[in-house]
Amino acid sequence: MDRVKTNTAIITAAGSGVRMGGGIKKQFRLLGGVPILIRTLKPFFKSEYIDNIIITAPEEDMDYTRELIEKHYPETDKPYLVISGGAQRQDSILGALDHCPPDTGLVFIHDGVRPFVRVEFLEELRNMALRFKAVVPASRLKNTIKQISGEYIEKTLVRDRLIQVFTPQVFDFQLLVNSYDKAYSDGFTSTDDSALVEYYGSKVSYLLTNDLNLKITDEWDMTIAHLILEKEIF
Repeated sequence: MDRVKTNTAIITAAGSGVRMGGGIKKQFRLLGGVPILIRTLKPFFKSEYIDNIIITAPEEDMDYTRELIEKHYPETDKPYLVISGGAQRQDSILGALDHCPPDTGLVFIHDGVRPFVRVEFLEELRNMALRFKAVVPASRLKNTIKQISGEYIEKTLVRDRLIQVFTPQVFDFQLLVNSYDKAYSDGFTSTDDSALVEYYGSKVSYLLTNDLNLKITDEWDMTIAHLILEKEIF
């Protein structure tokens, strides 16, 4: 490859998965006989544009996470690291950023429970991030969105100016590090990485995609995920 800097993927899988219930954390639930996290990791291990991977996991599941990766990717030569996640998602990302190689050019941040991302899509995001320094995948809204206040609707938002965003979100490494450093200094928090970049004045581009980039958070999402596999639409 003719690239000078490396690209690092951070996969966030440190959540407790309490909304799913059942005693098994959602990232480790089986989807078509394979743990969701393992399905999520597949395109990152396959992509030529991802040079190394950092996975955040619950502290008590770090060994189990490593065992799963070793079992499903026994012949990979791509460097990966499993680290303990923080108290909140933002803490997990900050810890992972501290472990990125110093020559990291772009960083891909992806939810560990979004298993439907194609290798080709990672390349599209990478190409846009090289141009704009920050890019998020997104889709148009299909429903009317209203803002509420108490028990009443406050106003109807203009739908054609709204999008919903997914992951992986891709950033210039130093841009994201600077945004995180400022956020912690100011006490600013968000569950969306691009929100930190926006907050400190940098523009974030978006790449329109379809709604198959599902985040599995509850049993209904799990049902849809099984249908996606069954109908072979991914």
